[in-house]
This record gives sequence, structure tokens and C-alpha cells, in this order.
Amino acid sequence: MSRIANYCPICGQPLIEKHHAGRERPYCTSCERPVYFDPKVAVVVFIEQDDKVLLVRRGMDPGMGKWALPAGFIDYDESPEDGAIRETLEETNLNVKIDKLLAVYPKKDNGLADVIICYSASIIDGQAQAGDDADDIGWYTRDNLPELVFYPSITLTTLWRDGELESY
Repeated sequence: MSRIANYCPICGQPLIEKHHAGRERPYCTSCERPVYFDPKVAVVVFIEQDDKVLLVRRGMDPGMGKWALPAGFIDYDESPEDGAIRETLEETNLNVKIDKLLAVYPKKDNGLADVIICYSASIIDGQAQAGDDADDIGWYTRDNLPELVFYPSITLTTLWRDGELESY
């Protein structure tokens, strides 16, 4: 995803490109300040139960029709853990508790997030049902994983399938 700024978010004046803090950045000559782009941060939730992993099928691009772990962007005013709980509820109708931080990944594919924070979680209550941008939901064993999308989902499920996630 490209990020473009033509006007200053403070004063509305046109921006120029200026070398600042080691790179070219949009810069406001009126405010005498650069414009910084914040990274998009997403969360991914790995839920295992009865030796199966919970996956959702994406109902929209990117990755429409492929499967992934429940995931989504965190809002500016929520913690990553709260965002993970909210996204899981929105996509699966399941209330979860976060058990453990599994990994933090940089952008490595065509997903829209720049930083991805991955957690394991346990179900507290609810009946699994697809919602939000997921159009299906399913529990999969190590031997019958569907076609997956996004680096974190592929990496974590591969580690799980190979019995290496526990030591990860």
C-alpha cells in the first residue's frame, strides 16, 4: 500500500519532498515539520482445540476465498491484546482470552499490515460462526489444512503442523 500526502494535516498547505531524518519525506514549509506515516498494525490469533486449529475463509480481498487465522487491524486507541480479542469475536463469534504472545512479524507478503502481532488464545464462550470479513469458519487437523493466505497464518500453522509451535 503506498502512502501519499499532498497537504499538511496541521495547516493544509501543500507539502514538498525534503530529506529529513535520513530519508525523503513529505514536509510542510509553513509548519517546518515532516509528515510521518504510522505503520498499520494487525493482530493474528491462533486457537487450537482438540488438536485442531480454527481458521476463517476470507470473504474479501486480499486473499478472498483462502483461509487464514482470525486477524485484523488494531484501532488507534486499543491495546494489541484487546484488538485480538475484538477481531476474533467479529470474525468467529467466539469470546477468547489471550494466552501467550507467539511472534511479531514484519510485512512479508501482499497483506495490508506492516507489523503483525500474533497470539495464542483459548475460547471462553460462544458458538463458532463466520462474521465480518470471514464468510466461513472451520476447524482443521494437521493433515487437512486448506489453502492458506498471509505469511503469519502460513508460518504459524506450518509450525503447528510440524509440532514446533510449542517451542516457538
